[in-house]
Amino acid sequence: MSIYFIIWVLVSGFLLGFWFWTMYVLIKQKQAWKTYADKRKMRYHSSAMLETPSISGVVDGYSVTMFASEHGELDARSQRRLTAIEVMLQTNLPFAVGAASGGMVHVVEALDLRQEFKPPTKGWDDTYALRTSDLPLAQSYLNEGRLSKLVNLMKTDRAWIIFLFLGDQGVLRLDTPMPIDNPKEIDVLVKQMINVARALELGKGEGKDLIRQTQNQDKAGGVLEIDEDLLNDDIGFELEDEEADLSALDDKKATKADAKSAAASKDVQPSKSTTKTKK
Repeated sequence: MSIYFIIWVLVSGFLLGFWFWTMYVLIKQKQAWKTYADKRKMRYHSSAMLETPSISGVVDGYSVTMFASEHGELDARSQRRLTAIEVMLQTNLPFAVGAASGGMVHVVEALDLRQEFKPPTKGWDDTYALRTSDLPLAQSYLNEGRLSKLVNLMKTDRAWIIFLFLGDQGVLRLDTPMPIDNPKEIDVLVKQMINVARALELGKGEGKDLIRQTQNQDKAGGVLEIDEDLLNDDIGFELEDEEADLSALDDKKATKADAKSAAASKDVQPSKSTTKTKK
């Protein structure tokens, strides 16, 4: 028996085994997602047999979506497929903020949020990222209660977390390499995320307080904008006026000097003629 034939059998057996295992996991995942969608009265979508399905709908008043996500590897040569769960928040913030763990940190770093800070919350890891467009407002909003719940979610095994508020939309998202092929496990993760989402929502009157702080900051740090062309024109007019005043002043001085010279000449001339006469 040829060694190449043995290698071919081993490689073929490995590939077939991997394919059957993949099919088993995918079928089990689809069944679990379909069961959860039916239980929660959500929409279930499955476009192809070998594709991961997706579900969407409302759970406990929150819009929830579950789907397969793709993330580029560091070498940019391949894609990594993960399972993602998104919970849409219902609050509008007057500033932008983003917090992330694991492979989602680079997403926050790529945003135009230039103010970063490390909260003193217990359990906060140095690998996490927290950036905002307004540091005072973010520190006021992300109190200890909100941050502790967010950190607990970030401690989920084999999961990347990202929390974003951009414009008028907020989202809390979890990505994991696990297929999540158990309806009870899906339910636990979704409920945990909704619990964190509720904590991140603004309380009664809190939104107005944040807007008021923003307005106060604008007034305190406001800069008066002046049209440079208009400013230059005004300066030009002032300089012309000053030059005209200086010219008038010089003319007056010259006139006075001429008058004094003329008077001096008159006084000197008679004295000369008198002297001549006497001689």
